[in-house]
Amino acid sequence: MSIPKKYTAVLFDLDGTLVSNYTAIHHCLCACFEKFGVPKPDYDLVVRTVGGSILITIRKLLAYHNKEHLADEIGNMYIPLFPKYIFDGLAPMPYAEDFLRALKSQGLKLACFTNKQQDGAEKILQHLGLDKYLDAIIGTTLHSPRKPEKEFTDFALKTLGVSADETIGIGDSPYDYKAARVCGIDSALVATGGDSLEFLSAECPDKIGVFADFKDMAREIFGIEL
Repeated sequence: MSIPKKYTAVLFDLDGTLVSNYTAIHHCLCACFEKFGVPKPDYDLVVRTVGGSILITIRKLLAYHNKEHLADEIGNMYIPLFPKYIFDGLAPMPYAEDFLRALKSQGLKLACFTNKQQDGAEKILQHLGLDKYLDAIIGTTLHSPRKPEKEFTDFALKTLGVSADETIGIGDSPYDYKAARVCGIDSALVATGGDSLEFLSAECPDKIGVFADFKDMAREIFGIEL
């Protein structure tokens, strides 16, 4: 691994990267599935399917029961119901706040760049006090552009007022990797979400590195000791 440049901006993913919100997602999905007579999904399976969007997650889970036709209806139920569960089990990922604080103290522009709904992302980051380190929170609506669509990454760069070659994208899934690389942004990954270090290493070949946590990443990429 070689670090090619000094970055001036970072696009952070949310779920599985900055925070663990899996319990809330699981609780809300269980409530929705029960309403439609679909067996409740297993927690570990939910963790492994989160990343692309809530509709992608729902479709993947419904596929186990041949119920994909219910995805839009369940998605439309999930969005207004999620605030009921949003803080269930919510926690920052290890070293997340220390990492954000250290980067901010060095003058970097920081954004949360997530497929989570805009309102939910804002509430989560505000609740954990992580929003104060961020220059922008960039989320989605149910059918808006999202990772890894180029339009969404272009919007994030424009929002921060930075170019691709001075930016690094940090996430925990191939969706995050592809969202960065589609615009020529360097990508670094943490194996703190649903995908293992081995899987991310194999699926994301053109990355800066895959790390066990932010402590290792901070040292290797930014020269920061957490």
